[in-house]
Amino acid sequence: MFLIALRILLHKPMRTTATLLGVAVAFFLSAAQTGLLLGWCDTISALTRNAGVDLWVMAPRTPSYDYGTAISSNNIYRARSVPGVVWAEGLYVDWTYWQCPDGKRINVQLIGLDRSLVGGPWAMAYGKIEAVHAPETVVADELYLPALGVSKVGDEVELLGQRARLGAISTEIRTFTAAPFVFTSLKSAIRYDRRYRDDEVTYVLVQCDPKASVLDVRAGVAAEMPELEVLTTEEFSLRSIRYWMIQTGLGLTVMVTAFLGLCVGVVVTSQTLFAMTHDHLGDFAMLGALGFSRLKLVGIVVVQACMLVTVGVALGDTAFRYAAHVSVGTPVPLEMPWKIGALLAGIFLVSSFGVSVLSIREILRVDPISVFRS
Repeated sequence: MFLIALRILLHKPMRTTATLLGVAVAFFLSAAQTGLLLGWCDTISALTRNAGVDLWVMAPRTPSYDYGTAISSNNIYRARSVPGVVWAEGLYVDWTYWQCPDGKRINVQLIGLDRSLVGGPWAMAYGKIEAVHAPETVVADELYLPALGVSKVGDEVELLGQRARLGAISTEIRTFTAAPFVFTSLKSAIRYDRRYRDDEVTYVLVQCDPKASVLDVRAGVAAEMPELEVLTTEEFSLRSIRYWMIQTGLGLTVMVTAFLGLCVGVVVTSQTLFAMTHDHLGDFAMLGALGFSRLKLVGIVVVQACMLVTVGVALGDTAFRYAAHVSVGTPVPLEMPWKIGALLAGIFLVSSFGVSVLSIREILRVDPISVFRS
């Protein structure tokens, strides 16, 4: 069956090639949109997940990491008093204006780090993150240096009219909002922002005792501060992702595009299979007259579908892997865990088999006697 199916496909090589390219492009489109969605989700939750803490204390109904509200820094000490809490630190997150050396002003997201630097960059390209504790010093990511108008450590800029010096450079600390992250100390962030008081922070980050239950400690912190909201790192990450991907509608657009790519691939494959089957009805009738059972004829069509989809998906996956590799050093990476990639390929394969029913129906209607009549 395999050789017969292959010869039928190679009978018209241009049509087969066009089908393979169509399936490859459709799979690449679906994979790229899915990879973009996963990359965005990873970017949105990266700072939260890599903070290395168990609990986040914040103002009620905080929609995402980027839109926190000022709370009293006294809550840091209140959190430390709860049994099961190893330590608690403050974190500042807000927006401000960065003035480049050429006078251009851009919006940046300023992150103020407490003494232990919790919530800061986890990878550095030049220098150390401890540089933020130096006076009038900030840390920015190498991906956004051109947008910030700086190129090396020591370059000076202004934040709301106040002097700031680039003290170190992080790497691959991406932002989803297009406003670059700029890190500094907690005290410097409040001084640069001017909207926070000296006794305010945005979040209180809590690390639990490994021997204690995180949920039990969370309940204790919530009881100590009933006017605030306490979330685990996973809960806060998912909330931020839901806000940007669902409530803003950005994720829905990407998912619709990925679904359309899947539909295009299925339609291209099914139409080609149907056309091939219809053009070779006489051949299938001859095979039937030679003693091939209808089950074997149906098997030939299924093998053809499997070959077209497998080769097309392989070509599309190769193109996607190359695009994902190129996007590593960009603000918008493409990410695809192998499990999700296998699931997407499986959907293509199953869907193509489903629509091949049209071709199978044509095969089942073939009358072997027609060969002798013709």
